Formats: sequence, structure tokens, C-alpha cells
Amino acid sequence: MNELITYSNGLRLVVNRNPSVRSVAAGIWVGAGSAEETADNNGISHFTEHVMFKGTDKLNAFEIANAFESIGASVNAFTGKEATCYYAKSIDEYTEKCFEKLSHIFTRSAFKAEELDKERKVIIEEINMVEDAPEDICFDLLAGTLYENSPLGRTILGPIENVKRFTHNDVSAYMDELYNADNIVVSFSGNIAAGEADKLVRKYLLGEIRSNKTVKKEKKSIAVKGGCAVRIKDFEQSNIGISYKSLEFRHPMIPAQNIFNTIFGGSMGSRLFQRVREQLGLAYSVYSSPLAYVKNGNFNIVLNITAANTEKALRAVKNEIDRAVAEGVTREEFEKAKIQLKSAFVFSEESVQNMMTSQGKFMLLANELYSVDKRIEEIDAITLNDVNEFIKTTFTGGNVCAAYVGKETGVDVLDIIKG
Repeated sequence: MNELITYSNGLRLVVNRNPSVRSVAAGIWVGAGSAEETADNNGISHFTEHVMFKGTDKLNAFEIANAFESIGASVNAFTGKEATCYYAKSIDEYTEKCFEKLSHIFTRSAFKAEELDKERKVIIEEINMVEDAPEDICFDLLAGTLYENSPLGRTILGPIENVKRFTHNDVSAYMDELYNADNIVVSFSGNIAAGEADKLVRKYLLGEIRSNKTVKKEKKSIAVKGGCAVRIKDFEQSNIGISYKSLEFRHPMIPAQNIFNTIFGGSMGSRLFQRVREQLGLAYSVYSSPLAYVKNGNFNIVLNITAANTEKALRAVKNEIDRAVAEGVTREEFEKAKIQLKSAFVFSEESVQNMMTSQGKFMLLANELYSVDKRIEEIDAITLNDVNEFIKTTFTGGNVCAAYVGKETGVDVLDIIKG
């Protein structure tokens, strides 16, 4: 059962009660991510997330970690393009202690200069680590090409020069702008009733968070010009990303996209996996994966291959794209994919972490309660014709970009995919 409570200051609480488990996951979601940043402060969302755990007015960094570990709980956070989430998970008997500490960190972090200086070194190491991760480089290049000159095209980590100069004042100003009650969702999932969650929010968080009115940038659909970004590096494997302009978050045809993704490259039985890896042996990893944002979306195809196989692998992928456009998917593939997706949604209910994440994201980005039953109804409502229309709409025209990271091959990725 999912419930929503909205407070007078705009804070929203969503609760998914699951009395069959003995654990509770709690998340504090903020509408703050790299898509809300400018070129000058790119990386501030991720920086803020990191330094939130470096000490409060009462606890140092070790005491924060120990407060959770001493009750067998876990605590962490992540930053995305459109949201940041701080979360903790514990057995149900320690839910209050866990949420008290999570709220304390969220509202009382001190952001001392010496702690910020320590953590900026850690973040710079994280940025450096990306340079040794070809798939991460590829995704960043792909986003930069697809969403050129827009916040969605910037990296979440930001450039090193920005990270080096962020101060306590920068973090505080950013939080004053976006860490406000009307831009925050608290999400609980597990063995907790809505009334209990409400008491915890009122006791530890409601009166402590900012109530400034959040003025967010208007999000718009971004036109895709097409293009290919290339980074030549001496990696053993080459990474290729191909991205088509696709559907925004909560577009009514998202279920059709998900059905096609399952058929095309989202599982071991998919067309891409079976043809490119199993039959031709041209890639260790090949898959497709859609990404959806509030006003934008893209459908990605990713390959991890030996550089020498670049042209053969790309032509194999191109053949599968062309076959999908020309022939669509079969009734058998369609029905199988529906079953796979519905099963995945049902299985997700078994994880309090998954449900906390889904609930928080849906409420924050779509102002909508998340429901597995509704997701299944949406899948059931999709027809075979819907999926085949999605294929034709998405994979025809010039709305495609690409990125290549690896050894020099002389192969034009985009030329093959568009040819």
C-alpha cells in the first residue's frame, strides 16, 4: 500500500508499507542534480552530496559512520542529472534511530573548510578514476554530444577546476536555492506504517529544513543535431555508444519503449546479445538501455569490443536496427517481453531499497505515487502495433548521436549507423 502526505511547507512524504519484511529503507530526495547547474558551478550537486557526510555540529565523519554501523544499518547517497538522494536502511526496530541520524546529517552538516578540503581531494580522485574507465568516458561523451550546450550534456562530477574552488559559501548558497521543503520528497519502504513515518518526519525533519520557495529552471525538450564524439586512448577494449532521441519520463509510450528494449538489447535472450555476442562473437558486452528525464529521453546502444572488431560489430548492430524498423517485432517476442517486464516489477516489490527509490523518484519528478499494479496495467495496455510504431518513430530520421573511446580504427561510427 502506498500513501502520500503533503505538509504545509510543501514537503512530501511517500510510504510503501510492506509488513512481510523486517527492514526499512528511508530516503531524502532533493530536486538537485547536474541538470540544475550552470557551467560555473557544474559539479556542485555531487560535491554537496559528498561533503554532507563530513561532519555536523555534533558528530564528526567517523561518528556519523559509527552511528549507523553500530545498529547494523547502512547509509549512502547518490547524485544524478535531476535528483540527489540520501538514504539509509536498517532492521525495523532501529528505524527511528536511523532516520534521526539521517535527518541530522541532512539538516546539520557543518561544511567545515578543512573537511571540504579533504573531500575535494577524494572527488578529484573519483574524476581521475573515470579516465581509466572507458565506458564512463563514453557515456559522458555521448551525453555531451546528444545534449550539446545544455545542462543535461554536462558531467555529474563536474570539471576538476570547479571542484578545487567550491567553498562552504558555495554549498550553502546552492542548498538555499534547491534544498527547500517544496523540492524535497521523503520516501519510506518496508515494515513501517504511514502514521509512524509521519511522526518521524515531524519529529526530526519537518521543522529543520528550509522553507524558501524553490525557483527551478524551466526544463525544455532539447533538439538533437547529431554528431560523434571520439576519444582515442590506448585501452585494450573499445567502447561505443549510440544514442537516439527518445521519450521523456512518464511519456505514455514508455512501456512500449521498455518492451522493445527487452526484445532488442535488454536481456540475454535479446536480439543484440544473441546476434552480436553469441552468434558472431564480436563483443563481450552489448546491450541497449533507455534513459528518461523530465523533458527529454534517449535510447542507448552500447558495445564493449576489441578495436579490430569495430566495423564488423557496428554493421551487425546496424543490421539489427534496420531489421527492427523494416519488420518490427514478432507476436512471440512481444508477449515474452511483457511477461519479463511484469515479472521484474513484481520482483522489485521484494526489495525495500528498490521501492524506496522508485517511490522517491516518481514523486519528485512526476508528482505521482509509484504503483507496481499501475506499471503492470500500463504494460498490459500496450499493443504490438504500439511497439512497432515506437521503433519506426525512434530509429528513423537524423536524431542519432554516437561516441567512441579506444584505439584508433579509422572507422566512422556514425557513418555506419546512419548509412
